[in-house]
Amino acid sequence: MLNFNLTQPPKNLILLLSLIGLSTVPINTLATPRINNSSQYGNSIELNNHLINIPWRIDSTNRTSKDSVQISDIGLMQNLGVNLLNTNNSSQQPIQWFSDSVILSAQYIRPYRYLDLSNFPASSQWEIQPNGTTLKITVPPSIIQSISFEPLPLEIEPSLKPSNFILKKIIIELDKPTIWQQPIPDVQKRLPSPTPQPSSPPLTDDPTVQNQTKLAQPSPPTLQDWSLILEAKANPQLLSNNIYNIKLQSQNSQTRLQFSVPPGWRPVVTSLDSPYRLIVEIKPDFLQSKNILWQPGIRWRQEYIEIPKTETTSLGSLLNRIFKTPESSVERFPVYWLEVDLKQPQISLIPILSNVNSRQGTSPLLDIAQKADVLAAINGGFFNRNNQYPLGAIRFNNNWLSSPILNRGAMAWGQDKPIIMNRLILRETITTDSGQTLPLQYLNSGYVEAGISRYTSDWGNSYTPINNQEKIIVVENNQITRHIDAPKSGSPAIPIPVQGYLLVIRSRPDLLNLLPIGTRLQLQSQTEPSDFQNYPNILGAGPLLIQNRQIVLDAALERFNPAFQQQKAIRSAIAITPNNTLLILAVHNRPNGSGPSLAELAQILQKLEAITALNLDGGSSTSLYLGGYYLDRPFPTAAPVHNGLGIVITGESLNVNNQ
Repeated sequence: MLNFNLTQPPKNLILLLSLIGLSTVPINTLATPRINNSSQYGNSIELNNHLINIPWRIDSTNRTSKDSVQISDIGLMQNLGVNLLNTNNSSQQPIQWFSDSVILSAQYIRPYRYLDLSNFPASSQWEIQPNGTTLKITVPPSIIQSISFEPLPLEIEPSLKPSNFILKKIIIELDKPTIWQQPIPDVQKRLPSPTPQPSSPPLTDDPTVQNQTKLAQPSPPTLQDWSLILEAKANPQLLSNNIYNIKLQSQNSQTRLQFSVPPGWRPVVTSLDSPYRLIVEIKPDFLQSKNILWQPGIRWRQEYIEIPKTETTSLGSLLNRIFKTPESSVERFPVYWLEVDLKQPQISLIPILSNVNSRQGTSPLLDIAQKADVLAAINGGFFNRNNQYPLGAIRFNNNWLSSPILNRGAMAWGQDKPIIMNRLILRETITTDSGQTLPLQYLNSGYVEAGISRYTSDWGNSYTPINNQEKIIVVENNQITRHIDAPKSGSPAIPIPVQGYLLVIRSRPDLLNLLPIGTRLQLQSQTEPSDFQNYPNILGAGPLLIQNRQIVLDAALERFNPAFQQQKAIRSAIAITPNNTLLILAVHNRPNGSGPSLAELAQILQKLEAITALNLDGGSSTSLYLGGYYLDRPFPTAAPVHNGLGIVITGESLNVNNQ
């Protein structure tokens, strides 16, 4: 049994429950770390008889000292109230937890970054005992001595605050520091405000559909039931004079406080000493800035990015001008991003897929990333959420898993090649032995248009008709061997020849007469622009946002529907900076508002010094993954996706001097 009895005088400390402080990850989504035989490891911690899903390991390699207990850094932050501070040394992680800054040793064992608890500042004795894959931690509980409330001096427009929500500050006084965590909130309907606001339509995964132009009907606002769980005892009578509808439950040395939060707001928790206190402030601007060198060449950043506010001609803005109501001249967006130093030779990029054997399928990005064994990842291109087929370019090791569509933006990369981004078309034709040339629409794509599309074994072992009345042509060794009539979508699957391909005719049955059985075919394939042809890896989405530092956004040119062009929503993007740093980022809702428009996203990327940038799939698909966790959102709120971009570290170590 390992005992920790490490005390240090606590000082003022701000611990923030941002979105990343809410992500309780199910145990079956946690990856198994790569460890040696002298270590014990697991994915769950039993804290005072309460199970929490956090990766841990005990290193017994040092025979001259006691075993080293290590816990995932993001797991500590998201589940135990430990604040990770900024650092430029990936092997040393400063933290704060009711104390001055303390530095813990950090070690990366794929896919987690572990922090050594030897210097963890605990004001009471911890007992730690491994039990199979569970690490049992016993911490003497604190005692909540009082709970009080103070007004919260926030200037909020009445229309932005639900009528039944009272701005307040919750002050919890303790006899000593305690561990606390934030479970995932539940959304429940509450009383509507006097003037409910209409919401925007959801950001579709298929931005070509034309049925998204109608705005959603106004809906009553919601309050979320949020909880703060403390390893502390409390007397329920502490809230005898409760006028704020705060609920308190105390059982088995654990106390839960439940309170209501307006949509888009989050609790900000501050810890203080003399006496020990937790201060809970419910605020719309909740994000804590971070700048952490997570591994050499991989830097984790998050902060609010400000851009100029776009002038509007709404009734509200006109009234503000008439009555001279003060109005901010900037918009502030919470941005989570990773900076990837592409000059590091051990860092590489790969497309990652929900289904490696077929182009059909979706999974949470967290699952996809862990199966692909990547360090970091972001969601990728669009897809059809109904049939789970891709809607854009995916090329891996020179194989077209899915072709680009509709002249949409894509990025390309390869070893010793600079990353390029541009609008992309794949032009394919077949020429018959009689000299007739026919254009092909798409290759291995879920996007359907009249004409001929081609499907190879990179689509999967077989092809299932997507549309009604498809005509299938089997080509083997460059010769047509069979015609198959598929009367309706979902007809029996047709095997795709390994030494050949299928041609699928849609809405043009006359083309079948031009391609009789026995015809020999010659295939031509070329990308536009032509330089994409020489790149082994391509990932497409769109629209293209920035080229040569200039905003080049033209969603209509890439055939996105008007509603998608105008939508304000959570978004993902990828960009390159002048020093050859790759940015993968997620932008969430502005305080008391919606996410960015495409134009606002481009401005945010300009503020981050992007010289070229591409929009990715967004909305509920937006997911930024690092070291076994989502950085930008709770696990249950991330929708399954089809594909993504993965960041891989090869070799045992990186060049620390090249950061």
